[in-house]
Amino acid sequence: MRSNIWFQKVLYGSYCLVFIVKPRNETVTDLHGMLLRAGFAASDPKDLVHSGFDIVARRDQVILVIKVVTNANSLNEEMLTGMKTLSNAVRGSAILIALKSGTEPIEDGVVYTRTGIPMISLGTLRDLIEDGIPPIVYAASGGFYVEVDSEVLRKARDGGLSLGDIAEMAGVTRRTIKMYEDGMSAKLDVALRIEKGLGKEIILPLDPLSCRGVDDSPGHPEEFHGLAGEIFLRLSHIGYNVNPAARCPFDGVATDKDVVLLAGVDQKRPGLDRRARAISVLSRVLEKHSVIFVDRLGEKLNLEGTPLVCTSELQKARDRKKVMDLIEERV
Repeated sequence: MRSNIWFQKVLYGSYCLVFIVKPRNETVTDLHGMLLRAGFAASDPKDLVHSGFDIVARRDQVILVIKVVTNANSLNEEMLTGMKTLSNAVRGSAILIALKSGTEPIEDGVVYTRTGIPMISLGTLRDLIEDGIPPIVYAASGGFYVEVDSEVLRKARDGGLSLGDIAEMAGVTRRTIKMYEDGMSAKLDVALRIEKGLGKEIILPLDPLSCRGVDDSPGHPEEFHGLAGEIFLRLSHIGYNVNPAARCPFDGVATDKDVVLLAGVDQKRPGLDRRARAISVLSRVLEKHSVIFVDRLGEKLNLEGTPLVCTSELQKARDRKKVMDLIEERV
């Protein structure tokens, strides 16, 4: 039985609801607890306070990079670069949890998008990961849409219904029904009328977690400057694909076919201990390697769980294996 609020509005008419928006911090806390209950390894939000995302979580092959926002209208492309970089490097899914968009609430069961990232409510994510109930409606220009099971429509026509019969029950043209058969999405109210007329469900579930990142983008070591520029240029020369990471605890991501390396650089900015702890947390949750490069190595070979490698050691490394040997012996 359909229980989404948009089905209720379409079937039973409009009504007035009062929405109470939780504080953002409370939503982040609820999200963290929900992920742990669902069997995810999840970073503690307190460790990623100054990052462009709030929580990173992993369960088997599913990796989520999640940001919670009070109002979706406050988002812009620059704010989301960090989570895109990380999700792309680890082949994870970037997800936005929003409380409202402008003055309107984010509806449960509806998938929105911002700059190419799926955006849903906390309730939608809860239904999906705790109960296995996927959303079925997505928001786009002009309203709310659903994916249509074209096979059900074709079978209905094989059973004796014509394009005109289905078009009449849907309130659209025969050409539109043919386009649904060819894979076009349908307006929610139209799909519901077809379901009612056929007595069969034609609406397909959506998977907002299926938008996986890929790590085949070319590296851009020239975007780094100073000490970071020297380090990432060297990593590039020995075969890593290197990309900058804005709004992340680390400064860049170095990858090859076997390794994802979250790499920070000590550029004498305050808060290195905090950054090292955050990098270490991400490394453990994601099961990826991490390192902080320093210009001078003291007695410590590890800071808050993140290995330290001196720039002179990096310069002497002839290949990627030597770099990984240094990192793995200091974990």
